[in-house]
Amino acid sequence: MVSFDSSDPGTANSDWAQELRLTAAPPLTPPADLPLVVLAAHPDDETLGAGGLLHGAAAAGRPVTVVLVTDGRASHASDSIAAVRAAEFDAALAALGVVGSHSLGYPDGTVREARDAVLADVAAILRPLPRAQLVAPWRGDGHRDHRVLGEVAAELADARGDVLWEYPIWLWHWGSPAHPDVPWDRLGRLPLAPAAQAAKRDALDAYGSQTTPRGDEPPQLHARFLENFDRAFETFVV
Repeated sequence: MVSFDSSDPGTANSDWAQELRLTAAPPLTPPADLPLVVLAAHPDDETLGAGGLLHGAAAAGRPVTVVLVTDGRASHASDSIAAVRAAEFDAALAALGVVGSHSLGYPDGTVREARDAVLADVAAILRPLPRAQLVAPWRGDGHRDHRVLGEVAAELADARGDVLWEYPIWLWHWGSPAHPDVPWDRLGRLPLAPAAQAAKRDALDAYGSQTTPRGDEPPQLHARFLENFDRAFETFVV
């Protein structure tokens, strides 16, 4: 697994924007006949990785559920951040037009240790659905929680026959167009309508604890990194 420092500048979106393998990646069409279930390891993952997809599905009347696995408390030293991030998560989903969600409440950074319990919890949420479009963090993203949750999603999708899409987040930071771990042969592009782009921006604005400084602490997600999520499309590994 790759290692990275989220405080580093990372790769600029302008570098990615010049890469035809990204900007001209095959277009994706969501399966409109299936309910959409998006798994998020932390509050904001759902918006960064799949906010446009979520907005489009909700606007089209598809059944939509977001499953938040951890409370995100490790992003700051204070335990009170968990309540802040829960409120931000609710506000972000409201901006995206999503009303269905489950918060599993695992401590941030413990998805690997709780893997079996997480799998059982997600399986129980999926059980009433004969099939679904299951969307989860990309297993190669370089973050341990993302990798394990992606593995859980892949295991469940394989067993159930679900359609699996995986969203990269930290790839845009540590990767580059020339990096050997970019899965170019599996990347697809979901074009976003202007309304979906605007809703995604509003949802990201809800995460002030992550995008603005708190006291002497710099923002967890800096502006250069966030530029990667203001594109006219979202990218999924399929």
